[in-house]
Amino acid sequence: MASKRRIAALSVIQRIKEHELDEHAARMGIVRQHQAAIENELENLQNRVDTEAHISSPEAAPFLAGFLRAIETRRTFLLEELKSLERSAAEIEEHLFDAFTEARTNETVLDKTRYESRKQDEMAEQAALEEVARNRYLRQMTRKT
Repeated sequence: MASKRRIAALSVIQRIKEHELDEHAARMGIVRQHQAAIENELENLQNRVDTEAHISSPEAAPFLAGFLRAIETRRTFLLEELKSLERSAAEIEEHLFDAFTEARTNETVLDKTRYESRKQDEMAEQAALEEVARNRYLRQMTRKT
């Protein structure tokens, strides 16, 4: 009976660990999504610089320096944001790896416990069958005498 409770407890722990894995994976997905959005915005900024950073008329000349400064300021901000997200991703990956390792270890222990429980059940069943066979044999022997 203790093995049944142990299996139940390990099963609960396994579900908790799998939930933690899902939670970390979801957080990683959000971080990766933000990283992709920032990289896309950086690419768009570069495209704007490539297409709009030339003087097309004398009236536009005074505004070009401000435009380039604004683009560079935004790019710097986005690169810092990208570094911050990369640090978050590394932290989440570490937690994800730890949770995965714990989940696999727990799964191994759970499988071993289930195997041992099945073996004990089989041995108990075999002992009961042997007892029935022995009692039947003894009854037959006492009837013959």
